Amino acid sequence: MELPVQTLARAFPKAPIAALFSLVALAACGGGGAAAPAPVPAPGQGQGAPAPAPAPTGAFTLTLSTDRTLVIQGHSAEITATVTRHNGFDGAVLVTLQNLPAGVTAAPVLIPQGATSAPVTLVAAASAAHSLPTAGRADGSAGSDADSKPLTVTVGGAPGVVDTSFNGGAQLLSVAEGEDYATAMAVQADGKVITVGWTTTNAGGTDIALVRHTRDGVLDTTFGNGGRVVTAVAAGRGSDEAYAVAVQADGRIVVAGSTAVGSGDQDFVLLRYLADGSLDAGFGTGGKVVTALGASVDRINAIAIQADGKIVVGGESDRGSAATGIDFALARYQPNGTLDAGFGNGGTVVTPIRAQAARDSIYAITLQPVGAEQRIVAVGGEGDFVAARYTAAGALDGAFGNGGKIAGVFGSSTIGAARAVTVAADNKLVLAGQVQNDFALARLNVDGSADAGFGTGGKVVTALSATNWDGATALVRQADGKLLAGGWVYEGNSSSGNFAVARYSADGALDAGFGSAGIAITPVAAPTRSDSGRALVLQSDERVPTVRVLQAGEASDSGYKFALLRYWL
Repeated sequence: MELPVQTLARAFPKAPIAALFSLVALAACGGGGAAAPAPVPAPGQGQGAPAPAPAPTGAFTLTLSTDRTLVIQGHSAEITATVTRHNGFDGAVLVTLQNLPAGVTAAPVLIPQGATSAPVTLVAAASAAHSLPTAGRADGSAGSDADSKPLTVTVGGAPGVVDTSFNGGAQLLSVAEGEDYATAMAVQADGKVITVGWTTTNAGGTDIALVRHTRDGVLDTTFGNGGRVVTAVAAGRGSDEAYAVAVQADGRIVVAGSTAVGSGDQDFVLLRYLADGSLDAGFGTGGKVVTALGASVDRINAIAIQADGKIVVGGESDRGSAATGIDFALARYQPNGTLDAGFGNGGTVVTPIRAQAARDSIYAITLQPVGAEQRIVAVGGEGDFVAARYTAAGALDGAFGNGGKIAGVFGSSTIGAARAVTVAADNKLVLAGQVQNDFALARLNVDGSADAGFGTGGKVVTALSATNWDGATALVRQADGKLLAGGWVYEGNSSSGNFAVARYSADGALDAGFGSAGIAITPVAAPTRSDSGRALVLQSDERVPTVRVLQAGEASDSGYKFALLRYWL
């Protein structure tokens, strides 16, 4: 057998023999000399390879089929508990759930000897309150051996039920000095909710107003002044109103509407805010952009942000022409707020859809992929649904409708307009609004023709009130293709208006699994006071996990206020 000194002599052939004996002696005594040579790696386990995982020390490891679950009031939910056995353990394991929300129970479950899994059933009482996600856990035990895994449990409501975990339910908020009107809403990537509109001032004018709530309905005091931002654009008693909002990929908030610049003259106004609610000095002039299209009324009602960061807005312009009246008006801006010279006529497009003095107002826009290009679809009208599609350069798209335009979707004697639009999964367009004072939807093929597979000949009309008025003002599409149309309804019997949401299947039929036969009507104000839904937006929540829908508008409670609520889906 080779002695240690002989090994060292081969490694260090020029070292004195006495020194080698000294190294051997130090290693034997654990002295402070050179460290002992590192062990030789096993075959296939070269330098830097991960060390093998340590063998489990317990008798078993517990896992769950999910670490988050939603239990609906009066219903149950099931998860699967699985044990992975170690070190020859083959005994039974008892699984119990801890720290569940109030009103939720789960009986202990025994995974028998030799078995690997068992279902665990959570039951929510019909009276259980809606809850925020509650951090609980699953405990597995077998004699002195145990293992635990986290489990988040949330109590929810049936589809169409107002979510009381949203800070107790409907939120009514005074923004500033006078009455407040909410018109549009957007959800940030972190789930926080931006609601915009305007507030009246003591001087008799109106200012643009924003509020931000946390994901769960609490006013976000890190935004603006205690969660509120009020911005005056026009001087003195001028009129500034916001009708649209979008959140950029970088978190900046873009708000659009109109500002008064003289007697009877209004212009497009675009504002951009940083995430804390302060105006973005890198946008326009001190965060503000004002654009005049004519010498009369120009107003933005809709906004979309392209993938390249350019901002597209749509609204209306009255250039004082008796021949065409109020016309579709579009503008596109660079990310810094300057007009995009490559769009339309120096950045703007004005399109008469119908002749004479018809009112052709854009109330909603969306971006629709057609081939390799994102086209701009604008919808609106007054007197009927009208629509137009534009190329990326701002020209009317001749492959859509009649030379890029569609007029008279429901008929020439119609009362109403399209107020919202979305793109379906098959790239068809769905429009929503009001026809003859009822909720109305229409679906168009990619070329603008009516889609016969939707409703009756591509159209659906729903009377939420058989004897009174109602209208849809917003539309969103769920991931499963179902459509949610939100708006308002006057039901009679002293009702001056209530929030309303209707859900439709992909073919246009009312979804009986939502609300009452597909319709949810929510009084936010007192019975004799008016409240109207104006905006609708989906809010995902990975904590639950689920998607819910938010609705905003105004409600009269000793004066009009911003009103905001959330529904389960």
